[in-house]
Amino acid sequence: MGRSNIFLFPFYKQHIKPEGEVALLGFTENGLFEGDLYDLSLNNWNINSDWKLEKKYDTIISLRCPYFANNPEDFIKRCYQNLNEGGKLYADWGLGDHWRFENYKLGWVKDGEHECAYGKDNFLWSTVWDDSFIKNSEFELFGARVAKYGYIKNIKESIFEETPKVLKINTIKKYFDISYNIRALWSDKPQLYILISGIKN
Repeated sequence: MGRSNIFLFPFYKQHIKPEGEVALLGFTENGLFEGDLYDLSLNNWNINSDWKLEKKYDTIISLRCPYFANNPEDFIKRCYQNLNEGGKLYADWGLGDHWRFENYKLGWVKDGEHECAYGKDNFLWSTVWDDSFIKNSEFELFGARVAKYGYIKNIKESIFEETPKVLKINTIKKYFDISYNIRALWSDKPQLYILISGIKN
């Protein structure tokens, strides 16, 4: 998770309120929430397969993981199927300032090398989008930080061109009654985290 922890952990604690039995879908225990860990890095489950959890849960929390889904709607649908009635989902998608770097390096390591963002055959596949993001103050901050480098004119257009799969918020609403919160990080290498909070329809 890295240097963003100091900023994102308080953000997560503020907006994530787990209830009942909890499943944690991700990579490692983060010390923030208790629950049954399904660790992608240990191959306990595979975000891009026909996965199913051991049982149904009241809350599913998936942090800094959903953007590795090459079919993000399928990921959302499977979370829906693995939740009890009225269950809660918390999932976030990161969006980095990848346009400036031909070979933008991620923290994820594949075959001993740091993985490049949005390249062929890598792990980083998707993000989420809603036009209401544009008027969000954190998105505006992210946009201002990106704009100062002068290499893109329209962030929305660049997101849709750059990211292999963009999941629209309206699609998530087929499964969940949702809200979202956004957190912008870094002026030198701008990043954006979009946290979806949903209650199963």
